[in-house]
Amino acid sequence: MKPSILRKIAYGWFICGAVLAAVFFIQCPAEAAGQKSALEELLHSYNFGSGALIINPLVILIQWANFLILLILLNKILYKPLLKLMNERQGKIDGDLSSAERDRSEALGYVSQYEDSLSEIQRENTDAVVKLQQEMTERTRVRIEEIRVKTDQEVEEARVAIRRDAEAVAGELKDRARGFAADIANRLAGRAVA
Repeated sequence: MKPSILRKIAYGWFICGAVLAAVFFIQCPAEAAGQKSALEELLHSYNFGSGALIINPLVILIQWANFLILLILLNKILYKPLLKLMNERQGKIDGDLSSAERDRSEALGYVSQYEDSLSEIQRENTDAVVKLQQEMTERTRVRIEEIRVKTDQEVEEARVAIRRDAEAVAGELKDRARGFAADIANRLAGRAVA
């Protein structure tokens, strides 16, 4: 609590104590002498009923006045400052709650942005991987086609070379076969055959 509130509470208790002490000291001299004070005689003159159930309207009015004075003092000294503090505290709590809610919604916005950017990055990565795979597939297809064309060309060149060599060898074999045939015929005939 604030010191001013403590001071007000102490002031209220001091006033209540002073009023009670004044009432006590007013009655004490008369009671010490064994006599009833004028206040007591005034109060007893308005009594209704007898025995244990005595009703005195004047005492009831004094008690109500005392109660109202006490309420007014407590309202001024205790209740208003206490309500003011409670309202300030409630205002601070409400401000903190709204600030926390604002921070929470801001954090949720950041999380949402992060998730959006993360999904965008994942989508871009997926697109890049698919594009790279397509590019690799295309390059592989082009390379295979180049190798096939080159291989077909080399096979064709080899066929041409083999055919040429085979024709050359066949021509040479023909010539040799003719020569062998002429040799064999010459040997068989024992003379030179044209």
